[in-house]
Amino acid sequence: MNYSGKICDGCREPLENGDDIVVCPVCGTPQHRSCYEKNHKCVNEYLHPTGFVWTDPDEGKKKSEPVSVQNETTQPAQDQPEKQPSFVQATPQNMESVFMRGVLYDPKDDMGKVRVSEAADFIQNSSPRYIHKYMKQKKSGRKLSWNWAAFFFSPFWFFYRKLYKAGAIFLTISVVLSLINFPWEQRFIEQTAPLTSQLSEIVADKSSADSLTAEEKEKIKTISEQFMEIVEKNNNYLFIVSALIRIILPQVTAALLANYLLKRKMLRVVNLAHSATDDPELVKYTIMRNGGVSIIMPIIALTINAYLPDLLLNIAYKINF
Repeated sequence: MNYSGKICDGCREPLENGDDIVVCPVCGTPQHRSCYEKNHKCVNEYLHPTGFVWTDPDEGKKKSEPVSVQNETTQPAQDQPEKQPSFVQATPQNMESVFMRGVLYDPKDDMGKVRVSEAADFIQNSSPRYIHKYMKQKKSGRKLSWNWAAFFFSPFWFFYRKLYKAGAIFLTISVVLSLINFPWEQRFIEQTAPLTSQLSEIVADKSSADSLTAEEKEKIKTISEQFMEIVEKNNNYLFIVSALIRIILPQVTAALLANYLLKRKMLRVVNLAHSATDDPELVKYTIMRNGGVSIIMPIIALTINAYLPDLLLNIAYKINF
């Protein structure tokens, strides 16, 4: 059979002619050999106990026939069970996590006080990447790892992942550092403002450097030297220290703590869910309800970070003056 164009359930990439493809002898799922060897088993092995058999989705479309529309008042015969679509028949009865798609680990594998399936229910978005990272940490024994998303988008990543306490802490640090750095930045602006004004007056009506007179060029050279003196005078504490404290250190700290804090909350939620009930469906719902991501909270945090420092400075200015 030609599997070109079919989707590999391991990496979610299309199978192409020339790819090294493995077909599971149990369920018939086509997959890249690299995906099969990465987990040493079929990517859909967790579905095998349910009698799952892979079917070509395109074949189902070809054989589909128009279905006549029944009258709304017509009731299905009680002695004839309603025919279910093929995708419902292929779904396991215990409804394994939909977020396991692409995770190359057994749902029952232990990640350290939490199963892989429960981790997928909690993490949801990008669960294959995080689960793979946590499994590597389990083998190495390390607790900290790097998170590029938290590095570039802190503190908003924490609000996105519903880590509201950590997000509030990093957001507060961001606002406070903005207020602390403001006097340094303001002093530099005040020192360079006269030079900037003089330079603007000189080049205001000039179309190019060739139209400048010798006297004007000398003035520009003098302004540049004075500007560099100010830069060198403030360089040690204004530019380097300000950038290091305000940007680099909080971002690095957030990147190192992000995965650890997410896993810690996941373990707490899973433990509380199992302590509250023995019903697997309620446990699953509780884990999914408290996990996942939030779209609104990062937007609110972004607005606060953008406008709160200016608001506080305006209030302080009105109080003092």
